[in-house]
Amino acid sequence: MEAPTTRFSYHHGVALLHEKLLHKAERILIFGPTGAGKSFLAAELARRLSAAGRECLCLSADPGTPSFGVPAAVNLGQWRLGHRRLENSHQDNWQLLEFEGLCSLDAARFRLPLSEAVGQLMRSAPEHTPCLIDAPGMTQGVAAAEMLQTLVARTAASRLVVLAEREQVAEVMPVISSLSCPVLWLSPSPQARLIQRSERLDWRTRLWQHYMAQSVELELPLHMLSILGTPPPQNDPERWPGLLVRLSDHKGQLTMGEVVALASQDIRLRCPVPHIAQQSLLQLRPPSQILLRDARHLPGHKLRTVRHTPHIQPVPSNRKPSLVYAHRTKVVDRSPPIKQRDMTAELVNGLFEDPLLLIKTHWSRRCILFDLGNTIRLPMRFSHHVSHIFITHAHFDHIGGFMGLLRVRLGTPSPCKLFGPPGLALHVAGMLSGILWDRIGENGPEFEVAELHGKTLRCYRLKAGYKQVDVLPEQTVHQGVIHQEARFLIRAVELDHGTPVLAYAYEPVESIRISEQVLQAMPYPPDRWLGKLKHCYLAGELDDLITLPNGEACTVSTLASQLIEKQAGKKLVYATDLADTPENRRKLIALARDADTLICEAAFSHQDLWRGRNNGHLTTTACGEIALAANVNQLVPFHFSRRYEGDPDAMYREIEAIFPHVVRAGPGLSG
Repeated sequence: MEAPTTRFSYHHGVALLHEKLLHKAERILIFGPTGAGKSFLAAELARRLSAAGRECLCLSADPGTPSFGVPAAVNLGQWRLGHRRLENSHQDNWQLLEFEGLCSLDAARFRLPLSEAVGQLMRSAPEHTPCLIDAPGMTQGVAAAEMLQTLVARTAASRLVVLAEREQVAEVMPVISSLSCPVLWLSPSPQARLIQRSERLDWRTRLWQHYMAQSVELELPLHMLSILGTPPPQNDPERWPGLLVRLSDHKGQLTMGEVVALASQDIRLRCPVPHIAQQSLLQLRPPSQILLRDARHLPGHKLRTVRHTPHIQPVPSNRKPSLVYAHRTKVVDRSPPIKQRDMTAELVNGLFEDPLLLIKTHWSRRCILFDLGNTIRLPMRFSHHVSHIFITHAHFDHIGGFMGLLRVRLGTPSPCKLFGPPGLALHVAGMLSGILWDRIGENGPEFEVAELHGKTLRCYRLKAGYKQVDVLPEQTVHQGVIHQEARFLIRAVELDHGTPVLAYAYEPVESIRISEQVLQAMPYPPDRWLGKLKHCYLAGELDDLITLPNGEACTVSTLASQLIEKQAGKKLVYATDLADTPENRRKLIALARDADTLICEAAFSHQDLWRGRNNGHLTTTACGEIALAANVNQLVPFHFSRRYEGDPDAMYREIEAIFPHVVRAGPGLSG
């Protein structure tokens, strides 16, 4: 009866799951993005079962932000009323039973060891006790699809609960649809919120410090240990202190800890050994293996991931450096990231190289690209999560990175959507047809391409390994809006570069917030009722009743009129490769009117005005004048001609003479 097409409200779903767990000891896998409320759901179900006299287990499979237990590990706990671990913890009733150390906070990179740890703990979980599996917050890309399929198998899950909107899990829908167990779709919890990175750092550091509270130092000879995992080189001892370790013998894990120091023959560790019996255990069962990966905790610092960079031998003076190596390590001038409430925007290739603007959304792992120049500096963790690409035009420096992105997206189940001027579908089809796809079968990357023809989007579907291009229904464009979602829209305008070129505006949809001033004047403390108020207001449920902390009930519309403030989104505009003509200026100024940020090309100095006219590009003067006329808050000039690499400051001074609010680039190492 819980078909994949059925969605329940959060509270209805909790009641339904509680009823099922009362009568049968199911193993329920809870899946969804970070911030959807998976841990809240597990705690709510355990609380209800405990009130009914039924025990409940939870397996926390997120090593980066575990709801309880030890970070950089997979944890198995049991709900015990009155059991406290940490002060101010909302999950303080989970009592840790066992854990399997991973020595990493990265569930995606080490998903195979994580799945093995999950299987190990599930073997010790009694079958007669309900068990809730709190999955990592991975919902997109190949890693998420593999992780979901493996977790279902390793836990022998009898039911999958999906706490997400369908667009959030689009890339793993083929896996969800293929599962043999029932799937229950729930709306995210009204109390759920996306935990900020700083909060995650603080929480897992507190958990680790609590685990290490009764630690002692051990010194072990290296010759007796097999060093496993991804350790740094032993000839570089400065990179070892703080790394998390797992000590084990042939029978299994003994303890976890952290490295104090590495010497030529010994390694000093700090490990929790709270009881004499455990200390004796280490003497009776001396560790024969030590596992290290990429989690590090140093005294006075947060528990973080450290990236081990390989040591590179210097190139002999009589040899030229590798072209690839030289390109990847070139120092580029990069503008600082543009950080807004809902996203961060960054020019990946800096001032002088191929245009490529990356937008990282804060509400999910999704990424959006504007233009597709050389992608060698685009980190792969972002490439996997690109959902939409907005191409200005098909000159090589704006679309040449398609092949690099194509290589990364092999095996990605969901289509990537491209928008651009007329002819874009033909260009994409040509690049796809240039590859032999005889080994990929039905699993080739898929792309949906939308071309802007006046006020119409002509849409096509292309798939690697298939020569035909499927024509999709056309879409009518209103006021330049070519794409719209719940959180943002993209507006486009066609400009002239000797060929049609599109400029784009990223416009966040208006959001809401609670007025702190009004709230402080009220006699009610901030609590879950505020989360329900925002949830109901956004859902349009204005007549619903909100129960206040004093027991009184008030309608959503009444409370909203007092407490809710609306926030306008900050518009970002991206424009490059356009001739300095009156019509181009008029259109771009209208698109960028009152924008927070204008990212605009300034290809040539005003002294080289003739070069700009001959090549259809803007000068520094034109760039500054457009920003001034559009009344933007700040200007990020880019796409400078390489002829000015020796003195970019001169270009900035020319722009600032007209428009002073310029975001300047600084040197940064790419790659």
